[in-house]
Amino acid sequence: MTYMPRPKQTQWSDTPAYRWSMVVFGWALIVAAPLVSWLPGPGGIALFIIGLGVILKHSLWAKKRYARLSRQHPEYANWANWAMRRNKVAGRPDFPDIKRDILHLFRRDDLDAKLP
Repeated sequence: MTYMPRPKQTQWSDTPAYRWSMVVFGWALIVAAPLVSWLPGPGGIALFIIGLGVILKHSLWAKKRYARLSRQHPEYANWANWAMRRNKVAGRPDFPDIKRDILHLFRRDDLDAKLP
């Protein structure tokens, strides 16, 4: 059996300790999101999204889950790829069509109903 030397780590951010610390930091942000959510403003949502992004960047488990979910729900994968500035195809995807999504949220089915 031939001995194959391990490639040297070029940066300190390639070390397993750094990756694990970033995953723990991401989970800490996710746990802190509900604690901060009672403050005025969208602080809790921002912490939650940043925590998810940090975990996705540094965790192989999260990357596998993301790949599986992006195959099942490609419309949400486009949103995530756009937000994380990931180039999944040749170029960066266009801005997602949020007008359709927002109009779907505020659609009223009772416009033709007669009021008493």
